[in-house]
Amino acid sequence: MSSNPRKGPRGLRDVATPQTLLNASQPRERHQLAGRFARLESERARLERELAMWNTRRKVTEDKLAKIYGQIDALRPLLLEGPAKVPAARQSQGHSRPRAATQASGPTPQPGRTISLNY
Repeated sequence: MSSNPRKGPRGLRDVATPQTLLNASQPRERHQLAGRFARLESERARLERELAMWNTRRKVTEDKLAKIYGQIDALRPLLLEGPAKVPAARQSQGHSRPRAATQASGPTPQPGRTISLNY
């Protein structure tokens, strides 16, 4: 392999055609300049509208973020001050299955004690 880079077109995409030469050249006629100016002007107006929409969305997002920060600041002392004094959770009011009434053989354990079972 040669260490010299190849010069010239490397494929059909790099071959200059009359159409690509025409599009790549600077406009010379007044109507070409006017057309290019109109395209640039419409692109500028579009970008300004887009920027205005972004700024509006930015304000809304900043307001939402400030609200979230306020809620976090309100909850932080409650979390950090110690054990929560939250009432015990209530049982759900949905339909639940009744507990099965089974008789265990042997003595009943006292509450709070564990029983080991061997299988």
